[in-house]
Amino acid sequence: MLYSRLFGKTHREPRSDMKLISHKLLYQAGFVSELSAGRYEYLPLGFIVWQKIINIIDEEMKAIGSQRISIPLLHPMEIWKKTNRDKAWGNLLMKLEDARGSEFALSATGEGVITDMVTAQNPSYKDLPIILHQTINKFRDEMRVRGGLLRLREFTMKDAYSYNATEEDFMKTYNDFYKAYGIICDRLELEYRAVIADSGALGGDYSHEFQIECESGEDQIITCEKCEYAANIEKAEFVREKVNQDEELNEMKIVDQKWEEAQSIQEMVQFYGKPANNMIKTIVYKRPDGRLVLGVVTGNLAVNPIKLAHAVGENELTQAEKKDLDSIGAIAGAVHAWGYEEHKDNITFVVDHSIVNARNLFGGFKTKTNDPRNVNYGRDFKHEIEADIADPYNDAQCSKCSKKLKLTKTIEFGHIFKYDHFYTEKHDGFFTDKDGSKKLMYMGAYGIGIDRAIATIVEKHHDDHGIIWPAQVAPYTVHLIGLDLQDVEIKEKVEKLYHQLLKAEIEVLYDDRDEARAGEKFATADLIGNPIRLVISKRTGDQVEWKRRSEKESKLISVDRVIKKIKELNMSSRT
Repeated sequence: MLYSRLFGKTHREPRSDMKLISHKLLYQAGFVSELSAGRYEYLPLGFIVWQKIINIIDEEMKAIGSQRISIPLLHPMEIWKKTNRDKAWGNLLMKLEDARGSEFALSATGEGVITDMVTAQNPSYKDLPIILHQTINKFRDEMRVRGGLLRLREFTMKDAYSYNATEEDFMKTYNDFYKAYGIICDRLELEYRAVIADSGALGGDYSHEFQIECESGEDQIITCEKCEYAANIEKAEFVREKVNQDEELNEMKIVDQKWEEAQSIQEMVQFYGKPANNMIKTIVYKRPDGRLVLGVVTGNLAVNPIKLAHAVGENELTQAEKKDLDSIGAIAGAVHAWGYEEHKDNITFVVDHSIVNARNLFGGFKTKTNDPRNVNYGRDFKHEIEADIADPYNDAQCSKCSKKLKLTKTIEFGHIFKYDHFYTEKHDGFFTDKDGSKKLMYMGAYGIGIDRAIATIVEKHHDDHGIIWPAQVAPYTVHLIGLDLQDVEIKEKVEKLYHQLLKAEIEVLYDDRDEARAGEKFATADLIGNPIRLVISKRTGDQVEWKRRSEKESKLISVDRVIKKIKELNMSSRT
């Protein structure tokens, strides 16, 4: 490809609203263009990377016996209603009506549609396992898009679905996907950690995420320094401190404390001279129907909204607003951990294990003039729901081996789910067994976001000058630069090498611009990030300057060695 003919050129500076490095570099290097918030167009360089990632994933899916399919983007709403996924997805699900008044959901995920499709084929035990995958656009009405390609409203996903006769057979398929996802990460040069995860609105109660450690990530995982335990914080278990366990249960007292003296946890710590884990903290969230959920934890912990949602049978909650607090007479900074009897139909209290295991706590029912101390759960207040609703933290105690846990920021690369009969039961997902009986199939689902994968690769593979693409997904293997192109002999040398590379089926981007200076051409090559840079100029004489994008030093080699050296590197083979 001639750079002069390439559609989509580089930009000198990123836009001011771009925060993440992948967002900046993909824009500056001419890979993507933003159509609207959460919707991106792929320019030729970006499309090549996008397609290569899809091809890699497709190869690994076929290697474990998956067959590629395609389904429509519009799903009849009744399919979503069979499993109440329309309600579980809530406002994330994008809907529309056609001219005949039929209601559809824009494809957010494919479990229902594909299960119906499999069921319609009347499978028998001889047909199982059935493993299918597709690469398709997805639509989710995200409230807050983020980081360029990391969180979108329209994106491309590889999603796969498996159907098995028995749970034992299913777990073999699940493990095949587990291994395949590891291979895909390896091919994309992404160091990963597979962790226990929450299934969210997709359903099921057993799943793993493939997480990539990254400071710019929006996810967090917890890992044990000793054992194999690793989990997303939405699912992570940890041992609660048994606060003041050596103390006798003291009588609860109401102490004078003026409103302005202490409202926040930190102010209470200073006022009482006790650590934050001695304080009671109550955080308010709201169900989709408007009813409130009050999570009660010790002051050193944060309430995890996903854990809290699951504790009350919801898939998601939203943070309560001032008007919600006003509706029950609560005040921000002093929400009670019990009470509000007149509003009991609108409130659900959930108490974390940290409160249950503690003694002689402070706070929980602050007024404008006083606050309780020596509060003990079970004696002074009690609620029906006691659950793990707290985020883990660095150096928390592992529930498996009692060693310390480490908290790490990550980007989710892929997610695999064990559904059992969650979908097949509602979609009549039966197969005919050997004895002629009808049995429900065991189902799993497996997803990788293509756009998110591109952004993750850039987040992990870049330097101060631009992107450093892994060889298997780089838009081109070689970035060929000709300098001194006004010299006819030099130009002939460069173009001869260009055509030799093409003949050898080596992907090459040739910067053929006559007017561009050497510094500009080198900066463009570094920004785009192809694995090998080749330069021919007066200075190189009868040789070629060879430089790997991932290395600082360049060297001169003979023209005859160029193609052989590239092939020796095996730049585009399946590993």
